[in-house]
Amino acid sequence: VESKNLEQLRSWLRTELDSSGRPLGKGYQASIDLYKSPFGDFALKRVHGNFLFRRLRKATIRREFSVYQYLLDIPGIPKCLGLIDKKYLLLEYLPGQTFRKYETKLQDREKFFKNLLTIVKAMHQAGVAHGDLKRKDNILVTQGEQPYVIDFGTAHLRKDRYSWWNRWVFKRIAQADYNAWIKLKYQRRFENLSPADAKIYNPLPEERVARLVRIIWQKLTLRRLQVRLRLRKKI
Repeated sequence: VESKNLEQLRSWLRTELDSSGRPLGKGYQASIDLYKSPFGDFALKRVHGNFLFRRLRKATIRREFSVYQYLLDIPGIPKCLGLIDKKYLLLEYLPGQTFRKYETKLQDREKFFKNLLTIVKAMHQAGVAHGDLKRKDNILVTQGEQPYVIDFGTAHLRKDRYSWWNRWVFKRIAQADYNAWIKLKYQRRFENLSPADAKIYNPLPEERVARLVRIIWQKLTLRRLQVRLRLRKKI
């Protein structure tokens, strides 16, 4: 958004911020609302919590704004429209549903995940690793089942002028993104991986430990048996 329009939006928000927004989603750290303004529709992300945590989370909003500057014009990434008062992140509004809500309605699962992988690769090429792609609420399904990756609050930036540590961390988080893509596509049925997809799946040590803990927990709580029983009742 041009600076003139951003200033007009700032003035408009001062009177409309707490009255005209429609909730789109809310997480542990921030919420996002839809606003219909004279300058167009947009989504506004802002933090919540007590004074101490709010100050820390405002810093994450500013950092997320900087992350979006690496992702300009990448298909499948919402456009960032600006940052107001260093605490309100303005984003392109995209009608759709989260992958969590839409997953069972996908008509062409193979095409959807092919498009999603293209977005992830472009994101990494631009120097951004998402870090929380396994969370189904961080993927939006829009018209025509086009995926969008959202919420870059925990993203990691690759900065080539920085130390080997930055590059090493980026490489690990980027691999975690690919692993998350595999888990979502195959619904954790790793035995079904195609030869091509098996080449990009490389579980990190902490992911292996988490998977082992999950398996043990499921056995102790008889979770899989409970799921099967619920499915039988539905039939």
